[in-house]
Amino acid sequence: MRKEVYALLIIAAVMVVIVSYQPEARKSIFTETMGDMSLAMYDTGEVAAMQIQGIYGLRDIPLTKGYTAAYSGRNGSMRIMVVESGDHNSANDAFNAMNSMFGASTGHEEHEGDAGQAGQTGAHSNDAGEGHNFTAPVKVNIFDFQKPDVFSMQANNLYMYYYLKMDYKRGKVYWLTFDYPDTDYQKAMVRQAIMKI
Repeated sequence: MRKEVYALLIIAAVMVVIVSYQPEARKSIFTETMGDMSLAMYDTGEVAAMQIQGIYGLRDIPLTKGYTAAYSGRNGSMRIMVVESGDHNSANDAFNAMNSMFGASTGHEEHEGDAGQAGQTGAHSNDAGEGHNFTAPVKVNIFDFQKPDVFSMQANNLYMYYYLKMDYKRGKVYWLTFDYPDTDYQKAMVRQAIMKI
């Protein structure tokens, strides 16, 4: 009888260790926490697809699956939209077309004597809603290495980052929106999103 009790205690201890070392809990593709923010809500499927289709630029990405999430914390909120395309080539082409449509800097403007388009604004619908002015996107450094290329733009009091991640089968376009103006904080959260999602 004693051996059975010891065996049960050992099994219970092993189970506790296994559970405590499980990776962070996930909701859909999203983690429960991102930095100091917690997942407040998420949607997938048709609900997410309808939200994504309302975003200028994202609605032109060929959509196989869509995901949306909202995180909140002491420094405001972050909204994430992910468009998954079944074909990485079409995702790449659509991402480049979206980037060009927004007027993103290619990085060559300073060599051509042009100050770039970062200061220009346009009126398009975006995560801020229809007709809000936003700055043209600029490429930002998130990691020491270049991939993925991350672009940033601003619409009124919202700060947006977007990028494309690809694997051998599919491409995913990520769109992150912040209402907290600290650029270093935003970049730290984008870095975590790139690594975790």
